[in-house]
Amino acid sequence: YDAWLKGPHGPLSNEAGAVRASCVDCHLDHENVVSYLESKVKASIKDVYGHFFKKEEISKLDFWLEKLDPKKAKKYTYEKNCIRCHENLPDNAMHEKYKKGEIKDTCLDCHWYVGHGFYFEDYLKEYFHKKAVKVNHSK
Repeated sequence: YDAWLKGPHGPLSNEAGAVRASCVDCHLDHENVVSYLESKVKASIKDVYGHFFKKEEISKLDFWLEKLDPKKAKKYTYEKNCIRCHENLPDNAMHEKYKKGEIKDTCLDCHWYVGHGFYFEDYLKEYFHKKAVKVNHSK
């Protein structure tokens, strides 16, 4: 959450003209009401399942770090949401190739950092380090 706050789409971003986005703007399907509700229900069930049955797995740093890989991040975000908010892409060679369908890359392949910021990995490592220190001190 802290990384998102200061990231390009967060409210504390210093980037001029940055588009503000909340979690659901990227992580839920906005094509229509049915797809939105379906993706919301799926995400909710997955979260509840993870909380009760995958607690040990989701409590490890590696579980979260692997989601930073753009190929895996695509499972948790919808490229059409990027396009919905960024209809008018800045003119540059890669965006022109993207618009013409000349490249297979997605928005996340180049802009992997926008959702949670450049320092999300650092925040995760710091969080899990503090958590480990806290556990060791309580013994």
